[in-house]
Amino acid sequence: MRRSVVLLSAIAFLMILVTLLTTVSSLGQLYRAMATLSPLLAQLIIVLIVLAMAAALGVLTYYAWLFLRPKRNRVVTLPEAPDQVAAVSLQAASQQVSQIEDEIARQALVARSEALAQRLQDQVFQMVVFGLGSAGKTALVNALLGEMAGTVAATLGTTAKAQTYRVALRNSRGDSRGDSRGQESEGAGEILITDTPGLLEAGVFGEARSQVAKGWAVAADLLLFVVDNDLHRVEYEPLAMLVGIGKRSLLVFNKCDRYLPEEKEQILQRLRERTNRLLKAEDVVAIAAKPAPVRLGDGTIVQPDPEISDLIERITTILRREGRDLIAHNLLSQSQQIGEEARFVLAGERSQQADSIVDRYQWIGAGVLAAMPLPGVDMLATAAVNTQMVVELGRVYGIEMSIEEAKPLAVSLAKTMAALSLAKGAMKLLSVGLQVNPATAVASKLVQGASAAYLTRIAGKSFITYFQANQDWGDGGIQAVVEQQYQLNRRDEFVKQFLRSAVEKLT
Repeated sequence: MRRSVVLLSAIAFLMILVTLLTTVSSLGQLYRAMATLSPLLAQLIIVLIVLAMAAALGVLTYYAWLFLRPKRNRVVTLPEAPDQVAAVSLQAASQQVSQIEDEIARQALVARSEALAQRLQDQVFQMVVFGLGSAGKTALVNALLGEMAGTVAATLGTTAKAQTYRVALRNSRGDSRGDSRGQESEGAGEILITDTPGLLEAGVFGEARSQVAKGWAVAADLLLFVVDNDLHRVEYEPLAMLVGIGKRSLLVFNKCDRYLPEEKEQILQRLRERTNRLLKAEDVVAIAAKPAPVRLGDGTIVQPDPEISDLIERITTILRREGRDLIAHNLLSQSQQIGEEARFVLAGERSQQADSIVDRYQWIGAGVLAAMPLPGVDMLATAAVNTQMVVELGRVYGIEMSIEEAKPLAVSLAKTMAALSLAKGAMKLLSVGLQVNPATAVASKLVQGASAAYLTRIAGKSFITYFQANQDWGDGGIQAVVEQQYQLNRRDEFVKQFLRSAVEKLT
């Protein structure tokens, strides 16, 4: 590659040298020929020619340098760490939320955004205890906290609503024995442990509690799914769903003290086999959050300590190795959800505003055309109205367009509608309109106005589709969009409704 460049450079230099010598010789001959007439004029002409050639050579050199210079790739710094990605996503979601006009909807999403931002800043780790009613969730929370956090009983659905408890932790770094990258991530600053209502309980109140539990589970950084026996379908399906959406989960086999050691190992093995596609074997842990009381030989009843050391060790390992990443991934998912909700609300608001603009320009277009003493409908005559409508619709969707920029768009749409014979079809509205009220001259004007209103509506709806798709007509182009709107907005029905509205306004 380098040899070919050197060869080409040598050839180019030789050609330039030959051209330069030839030019000097030609200029010398030109000077001698003109010097016989006027030496001063000859010198002036030669100077002008040399300056022109120098300027041309400079321009040629400049553009050759632009063409041949090495291209510099634009360096765009993208966030790499999960918490940085979450922060960028949250900022984008907040910008979407700020555009919402509905005060109630905006404030609700703002509060959620601020709560997520605070969690990201404080590195608060959300752990949710999840499962069927009376599987021992509250007993597990009590054991984790080291103190009673709620009433534990054998009845179904003891915990009536979600309860959250805060546990302060000390940030720490593990050693190089952590993950495959050679170091462990920082743990969370705090843990929030949430005890949820029972999942899939029977009855109206049970269903409401189940929905609350699912909402908490989706928001969790780490999910403790508690069972007290083998895994049933009603437990497996929500667990599979949550793991499928990226929820880091532990399956906790509680009340293992009720079984003989052989039975305990059999159940634990079955749980690991049933969830081998969802969880690692070490993520299925057996515990006894509140072991059954033991009667001693002297008749004294003793309450054994909780057997949750294996679970605490697993939770600690996850926090140390994955804590920051789990928080970041969860907040990223929640910020994206906020962004989607904000876009949905914005789309609804913009759609209402855009429809209002189209409705207003329908009446403007109708009035303009009805006042024109022309026998037919000319699509180009309404282009001015459509142009202004384009400007206002673009503003609704955050796109600032001048009249000069909007005019070609309006004219193109008008030509497309004319090519599809919509203008001719609109004239047939005359017979439809006369069937409504053929007795007066006002009716004729109303029908002409209805024709213009209908065409304005088709144009407006087409422009809305264009702006909603980020100024893209789609694969089918402008014609496909217009045809679609023509199908969605039936001509006869629109005219009859428009004429009724016009008569009501006039009367």
